[in-house]
Amino acid sequence: MDTLFLERLLVLLARGSFTTTYKYALLLALIDLNLEGAGRGAEVTTITTRQLAERVVALYWPHTRPFQGRELSQSRAGQGESSVLRSILTFRRAVAPHDGLPQRAAKADPEGYNRLIEEVEWVFVREPIPRLQVIGGAQDLFLYRVEWTIQQNSGAPIDPSLPLLTRRAFRAGELPNVLRLLPGVHERLVGLAAVLRPLIHRQWTDLVAQMNRLPERALEDHLFGRSREDLLPVREPLWDLQGGRCFYCGGAVPLAQAQVDHVLPWSRFAEDAIENLVVADGPCNLSKRDFLAGREPLEPWLARPRRLLTQLAEAADWPQGHDRVRSTCAVAYRHMSPGMPLWRGRGALRGLSDDEQRWILAALMSPAAASTV
Repeated sequence: MDTLFLERLLVLLARGSFTTTYKYALLLALIDLNLEGAGRGAEVTTITTRQLAERVVALYWPHTRPFQGRELSQSRAGQGESSVLRSILTFRRAVAPHDGLPQRAAKADPEGYNRLIEEVEWVFVREPIPRLQVIGGAQDLFLYRVEWTIQQNSGAPIDPSLPLLTRRAFRAGELPNVLRLLPGVHERLVGLAAVLRPLIHRQWTDLVAQMNRLPERALEDHLFGRSREDLLPVREPLWDLQGGRCFYCGGAVPLAQAQVDHVLPWSRFAEDAIENLVVADGPCNLSKRDFLAGREPLEPWLARPRRLLTQLAEAADWPQGHDRVRSTCAVAYRHMSPGMPLWRGRGALRGLSDDEQRWILAALMSPAAASTV
């Protein structure tokens, strides 16, 4: 583990100026996009501001749901409401007030969704992207570089060597819309993702709790857990596909008690694609929690017919991501150390062995697995 890199991130989280939650969203978006790149076998060296905006919208989408009957603020008193949250809420109310997936809302109103992405992109271009690496008024570039700058509160530019950002210049393409990751950042973010994600979730939750004077625990589940109601459209189709049985133990489970579970845990990577979902009974779902699965559950999961999953997703208008799900899973297992516990079944944990790790990676990435019909 690169301890110096981690220490700089911890300093950023501890001492950075947080009047909104944008910096947390930016960090999580960077981590997710690097994980996706690693899953494709590609080192991520550049990320566009539009890619970031799309990921940010996905992160904030569930935050627009009311919590205990009230809308949550994500900016400090006197700062005005978060313009990103407000834009997402306006679009969601108009297009898909009850839909938990931004992908489906994007299909319902492509033009409106594109406007939303452009609005969010501009907010992040002028605020958190150039400010993220400024701590105590000093810039410390250790994540990425951009080719524009903004003025600090003092009126001086953050980086006097760069042109000042204007909306006209940015929209005209006169300023590159890319973040150029510094050497080694991709590998470090991928390697530290399992540590950084829960830490950022916790700090993000704490800040929102302070802004709204709310208890943290229930709030974290609301902000970063996946609502069961959001997954209802695929619960019955998956239950039918599995013959009314729990995917993990094979026991019969009534539809009303069936729970949709993420094979690659939601806490590790927010992936709702149909290929990552199974139906389980309550005890198995509770037992698995946020553990990665061992070979025993993975073998039947990898053997599921791709054709049937595609038909199910199309009928439910649900996102698909066969290759992305498998490649992202491979990244998670590749960065596990031998001996780390894997979930084998209800109440059963056993450490990862070298042989098992090799088998899992080969099974996830083999052409045969990719062509399962």
